[in-house]
Amino acid sequence: MAFQDIVAESQGALLTISMNRPEALNALTARMREELLQTLREAGRSPSVRVVVLRGAGRAFSVGQDLKEMTEYYEAHGPRLGKLVQEEYIPIVEALRNLSKPTVAVLEGAAVGGGMALALATDFRVVSARAQMVPGFVNVGLAPDTGTAFLLGRSIGYARALSLCLTGQPIRAAQLVEWGLASQAHETAESLSEELEHLTAKLAHGPTKAYAVIRRLFDQSAHLPLEAVLELERDAQEELAQTQDHQASIAAFLAKQTPEFRGQ
Repeated sequence: MAFQDIVAESQGALLTISMNRPEALNALTARMREELLQTLREAGRSPSVRVVVLRGAGRAFSVGQDLKEMTEYYEAHGPRLGKLVQEEYIPIVEALRNLSKPTVAVLEGAAVGGGMALALATDFRVVSARAQMVPGFVNVGLAPDTGTAFLLGRSIGYARALSLCLTGQPIRAAQLVEWGLASQAHETAESLSEELEHLTAKLAHGPTKAYAVIRRLFDQSAHLPLEAVLELERDAQEELAQTQDHQASIAAFLAKQTPEFRGQ
């Protein structure tokens, strides 16, 4: 299906979704949010897709909500921003966090506000030296949304995340690496592409059902007592032990062969 604000390209087991409004630094419109959600849901249903990459066309990942469109929304609906977040932003982050395949964000520029939230919701981030995340909500008199407080706080720690969200200070590429949000900051497009290719190839050949359960386990266990986490881990093992990937891998190891995962 042809989209207007995104481009979705499949290459083998890899689906790349590009936010495609470079002239507006990929500001998020209602149409772009709808197209992103539809594509993510289709990716979840597709047995051929095993890794999803999310990136922005041009020099930014996404600068977040299109403010011109938000002004028009306020004129039509009043300042019902919570309604907009509930109906159009939260479903995208939920789709990313519940996707049964691993996800990678590619940041070659700024990810601001809602764009930052999307990058945080992915499992991995591959970044250039120009990349930065900007919790800019406070700069327009708003609070973080779309999972930012939860995901950023858990990723870099409460005090650091709170300070950044109160001041709106950017997290630059070196800090993304230092704080564990990315593995390295690439100076060249070639180096970035090499890491992305290596990572997505590894993920595409891995046990995708296990990836999804591991992500779910970490999300669920964030603020639970040990006893509850032990039960979640027990249930996860019960679920994954019944997958074809696990059964086939046991047989392969016993035969001293390399297991071939199929995501089943």
